[in-house]
Amino acid sequence: MRPWRVARVFAAVVLAGCAGHAAPVATAPLGVDPAREAAGARAVAETFIAAEARGDEAADTLLAPGADFINSGIAVSARPRLAAVTGRGEATIESLRTEVAGQLAWIVAVYRWTGGAGQIVERGRATLVLERHEAGWRIRHVHSSAVPPW
Repeated sequence: MRPWRVARVFAAVVLAGCAGHAAPVATAPLGVDPAREAAGARAVAETFIAAEARGDEAADTLLAPGADFINSGIAVSARPRLAAVTGRGEATIESLRTEVAGQLAWIVAVYRWTGGAGQIVERGRATLVLERHEAGWRIRHVHSSAVPPW
């Protein structure tokens, strides 16, 4: 296949994937409840965001081996690993969209971080990619950005 044709096919696939985000996708192997799988992945994401905002090392128990973090375009490994989190505080989930396909789940979250005795409030947006492991859903990748106040 010619390179330009490969590029056109790739672009068509990407655009088709971006077209319909109105309803969550939930596909799972036979005998697995898609709603239950999505709820399980959502619970891991919510727990992780809350623990990470508190600076709680228990957040690491929800990570897959080799998990990586991109914070506002920069690869990070030390806390804080979520954008808009500038120290220990509390996180509130504003919105969460979960999609599951087989052994993978991806979640788009908007969260609010409050710190400094409630005097500092920041917002962030994150995409989390999770893998299904024997122990349950584990986070493989997190990409987060601060949401500008304007």
